[in-house]
Amino acid sequence: MRGCFLVDFSFEILYHGYTVNTSMALALYRKYRPQAFEDVTDQNHIKITLQNEIASGKISHAYLFMGPRGVGKTTMARIFAKAINCEKRQTGESEPCGACESCKTILEGRSLDIVEMDAATHTQVEKIRENVIDNARVAPSRLKYKVFIIDEVHMLS
Repeated sequence: MRGCFLVDFSFEILYHGYTVNTSMALALYRKYRPQAFEDVTDQNHIKITLQNEIASGKISHAYLFMGPRGVGKTTMARIFAKAINCEKRQTGESEPCGACESCKTILEGRSLDIVEMDAATHTQVEKIRENVIDNARVAPSRLKYKVFIIDEVHMLS
């Protein structure tokens, strides 16, 4: 059987007489990415710092995550965005519930208020700046905070 199916949603298709379930094409890092702080292994110094800030309610306007490839920078940023926007999180807690509408839309990648930009693809600072300015002009549509995650920022020129 020839062909490559790379999709982020699940359905069955008929390809040369074979039924193919495309949910198998979901990237492993997306399927097994931690969804809460308790799921993150190692990185305790970052995890505790972020949890304390969320629990105290003192959120800064910007965070810089840096380190070698594969240590969980984007994962921590996504969990942090989910936690600060969680509707059912009680005061003094830091874990996102994972069950409210905000957590579900962030998990599924449907939230308009979590803007993830790939600086490896858009390497010009002007393009990233335009994208941020265009999105920042609009207030958050459903969530409490609008979050911008700029991935691979070292690729900007």
